Amino acid sequence: MEDDPMSVIRAKKNSSMSLAMKLVKNREAEAMVSAGNSGALLIGATMIVKRIKGISRAALAPVMPTDTGTVMLIDSGANIECTPEYLEQFGIMGSIYMKEMFHLDAPRVGLLNNGTEECKGPELQKAAYGLLKENKTIHFIGNVEARGLALGDCDVAVADGFTGNIALKMYEGVGGTLIKKVKEGMMTSLR
Repeated sequence: MEDDPMSVIRAKKNSSMSLAMKLVKNREAEAMVSAGNSGALLIGATMIVKRIKGISRAALAPVMPTDTGTVMLIDSGANIECTPEYLEQFGIMGSIYMKEMFHLDAPRVGLLNNGTEECKGPELQKAAYGLLKENKTIHFIGNVEARGLALGDCDVAVADGFTGNIALKMYEGVGGTLIKKVKEGMMTSLR
């Protein structure tokens, strides 16, 4: 975990992560799971497996539970600085994934923002909103707020890596805290 992400790929060509990515690249495996360094995973996926043609950046995209099913948060930390075009590509990739893996006919794609109004957010979000809105290959529903993730307001939540990572860590923290509090309450007394 402490290794420099690039060194994991260059200096440790026989690490389990590198070997698993080579299996995916050579179509000897369909996917891989890693609990290792996410930076190394991202760099390795880009350098070994390669990106899909026409996609500028890979993204981290966890699928998380919601009140109504699941939501994919894309990106959740790989790309701190984004362009509107990256966010549009994240929306396309997320939509395709949710169609194929969760059998959703028209996954609802939302842009994670600080309000639901079209005019909300900094210039990146405003420009990305326009691209996502005009893209006819996805079912864009507009801006979604962070609380909408847990409520199931969308199936794919598009974000730059900075915003998405903050949302992901908050999601994890609240979930862990709630579970801890329920356990404490159950152990306090029989009542």
